[in-house]
Amino acid sequence: MRNILVLIGIIVFVAVLISFVLQFLRNSKQKQFMYLLQNNEFDTLYKKIDSFYTKSIFPEYNREYVRLNALIMQDRKEEIDATFDKLIPMAKDKNAKIDILDKAFEYYVYDENQEKCDQIIKEIEKLDDEKMLKHTKMMYDITILKKSNHIKELEKDFDKQPVMQRVTNAYLLSVQYKNKGNEEKAQYYENVSKSLVEGSKG
Repeated sequence: MRNILVLIGIIVFVAVLISFVLQFLRNSKQKQFMYLLQNNEFDTLYKKIDSFYTKSIFPEYNREYVRLNALIMQDRKEEIDATFDKLIPMAKDKNAKIDILDKAFEYYVYDENQEKCDQIIKEIEKLDDEKMLKHTKMMYDITILKKSNHIKELEKDFDKQPVMQRVTNAYLLSVQYKNKGNEEKAQYYENVSKSLVEGSKG
């Protein structure tokens, strides 16, 4: 009995040690990925992502997610499409699905790609997340359908909103006023958005 307990203790210790070492290696590699992204060293990054070492410590989803960020920075559209198409079905839990679908929708809505946005909205509707769906449809109305039906809700309590929310809402208000043909108001909110961004840097 004592020998069994000792064996179990050793197995648990080894498992914890392996987990700790793996986490350390992953953190180190993530810092390296971030450095390469920040310095636009994309060729080196892709080689690192596809190396045997990286494959041994990171699941495919994590590796492809890093690749996606690099592809977006390079604006490699066909490869971005292929990587989103690969990642979306790979995301298994709800948080991962929310993250990748939000990233995909943001990319395609600003690219004004209606077909892709329609596909992603159908996926978002399956998540049972009303807040995300509401925001997604608002962005779709403003950016894809060129509507201006969200002005009142975005202007309400504008000055009381957190800074980054005001940055986004000011941009969306600018687009809506442009959709309406009100260039003066569009320019006003564009300037507000820019000044908030500059202010947040300081």
